[in-house]
Amino acid sequence: MSEPVVLDHDSACLRGNPLGDPHRRRIEVHLPRGYDGVRRYPVVYWLPGYGAHPSLRSRALVFGTSVADRLGRAMTDGRVPPALLVVPDCTTAYGGSQYLDSAACGRYAGHLAEVVAEVDRHFATVPGPEGRAVAGKSSGGYGALVAGMTSDLFSAVLAFSPDAGFEHCYLPLLPAALDTVRAAGGVEGLLARRETGPHDVPFMVAMSIVAMGMCYADTPATTPSDALPCDPVTGLFRDEVWRRWQRHDPVRMLPAHAGRLAALGLLHLSVGERDDYGMHWGVRALHAALDTHGVPHTYREHEGGHHGIEHVFTEALARLWRVWGGTEAGTCAA
Repeated sequence: MSEPVVLDHDSACLRGNPLGDPHRRRIEVHLPRGYDGVRRYPVVYWLPGYGAHPSLRSRALVFGTSVADRLGRAMTDGRVPPALLVVPDCTTAYGGSQYLDSAACGRYAGHLAEVVAEVDRHFATVPGPEGRAVAGKSSGGYGALVAGMTSDLFSAVLAFSPDAGFEHCYLPLLPAALDTVRAAGGVEGLLARRETGPHDVPFMVAMSIVAMGMCYADTPATTPSDALPCDPVTGLFRDEVWRRWQRHDPVRMLPAHAGRLAALGLLHLSVGERDDYGMHWGVRALHAALDTHGVPHTYREHEGGHHGIEHVFTEALARLWRVWGGTEAGTCAA
């Protein structure tokens, strides 16, 4: 794909957010080949995972190409329907927002809705949910699922290695995260490493646990230490805090939102059978729960882990032909 167009958006939802994070946010927009501003195209909203840059231009590894280039080629050769690719910036001081309206972090679900409206104003898009898909990996996959459950903005949801089954994806990480917090001199010491480093895997895992707590907090006054599911000094578990986390688990959210998911044109789940963070067990649980509630969906468990799985995106996004196919050049009618 060619260089993206970048919009500078002044977010009303993020103005005055509890963390003091910027309310002016970039929106990265990749245009399909042949875009002329007249023919209308559907849009894929791509939600980056925790700690990732809000961009599809960079390569995950020194090998291969960027996700934008990979998907651009797939659109050109017809494997994936031509569409705009849009990447919102929903990062926070803690590294991620989970794309939720959080009392402690800010209104990032609201901001995502703002991004959709902004893109529709500036580009020739297919208006309405029938022309929109939301996709993402890890925390981005979680955000895509929650957007599909709680909004009517999208007709397709594609979630890659999403946070789900919180007992499987969070609790096993907790002891090592607490060790990292303790070695840093406490939560404040860990937060200080955001500027000084090192930003190694143990740091990022511990920071992600802190970030999750803040995203799932229910009051603006919640501190990063109090947001953890156990006391970071003594290890005593906080059942009430953990129940608050669980209220945001897609597996537990499903009964209240099964009808909305069932109405989607496409719901796709994908996960590696050796996910580094145990996401495969949580996604398996979500897959089973969707079956129990009669929600149509596709499920793929691929060989691999949490990283280096960019090749599965193209295969999954090809399924959007089911939603957007049957029109000239793979676009929807205006």
